[in-house]
Amino acid sequence: MAARSELGRAVGNHHGLDGKEGSTPRVPIPHCPLSIQGMWLDAVGTPSIGRARGSRIQAIKGGEMGQGQSKPEDIAALAQQDVDYAPPLGPPAEGNPQVYLDVKLGRYGAGVPLGRVVIELKKDVAPKTAQNFLELCTSEQEGFGYKGSRFHRIIPGFMCQGGDFTNDNGTGGMSIYGRTFEDENFQLAHLGPGVLSMANAGPNTNGSQFFLCTAQTPWLDGRHCVFGQVVEGFNVVKAMEACGTRGGEPMQDVMIAESGLIAQGTSMSLSNGQRTRKLHSTKHLTRAARVPTMFRRSRSRGRTKFRQSQLKKASIQAMRGVAML
Repeated sequence: MAARSELGRAVGNHHGLDGKEGSTPRVPIPHCPLSIQGMWLDAVGTPSIGRARGSRIQAIKGGEMGQGQSKPEDIAALAQQDVDYAPPLGPPAEGNPQVYLDVKLGRYGAGVPLGRVVIELKKDVAPKTAQNFLELCTSEQEGFGYKGSRFHRIIPGFMCQGGDFTNDNGTGGMSIYGRTFEDENFQLAHLGPGVLSMANAGPNTNGSQFFLCTAQTPWLDGRHCVFGQVVEGFNVVKAMEACGTRGGEPMQDVMIAESGLIAQGTSMSLSNGQRTRKLHSTKHLTRAARVPTMFRRSRSRGRTKFRQSQLKKASIQAMRGVAML
């Protein structure tokens, strides 16, 4: 897909691109989510370099732009840590299919396993898009499906993008309906970490590429079709995120070793000792699902500051959270 979106041309110079048609970008624009380019836009879609830069500086100060781990064993250790997480779209709906991605570091051989990410596909809201993802997860056809593909772009504090099983660089991929298919709908929003959404190169250019959000990204609403969410294994997603860079090129090859459909009534956890909280089957999920997203984020920040003995800042953050109820 050679054509570049208007948005891509508008911000190309800020991503190492020369903005000219026919040029070879350092990080290819086609099929990359607008979320990456959207970091440079304000609420009305106008380039806003200063605001984006300021946001990034704040994220770096807050420890959200990468963990600094470079060794595979360090990344694997992160995948064993508990995370405070609740599915952003609420409890999984009965009857929706759930699929898994077994993630590892290293392109060849067994690599270093990180664990399993379990995803609910919102077939009740976006059936066509969900079916595309499901069949690509279960495909046995060599060279057509997610098994063996790489997360080619990871930006800490933002998202992990994968699904280019043809070109491995963000310029390829294809759907079960052909090379591309239309945007199904925009009923679901990018409410927070764990949202699964389709990457595209503009309207109605969905293929196989997707991204998992690691932050709330409301500027993507109406541009990318949300069709699922992580329901288990978000600790693995956080470990994947630690492999990312501000430019998007991962420090490690983050691979999908296996993928498939989870039969209803079976255990979702891997038997590899990964520590994952099963929020979908506990009272905690029901309670957390009722708490507004902004309050959950404020509460989390307050807890972090408390652990760092910044008692005054923790108190202020907690009061802000209470005010949002």
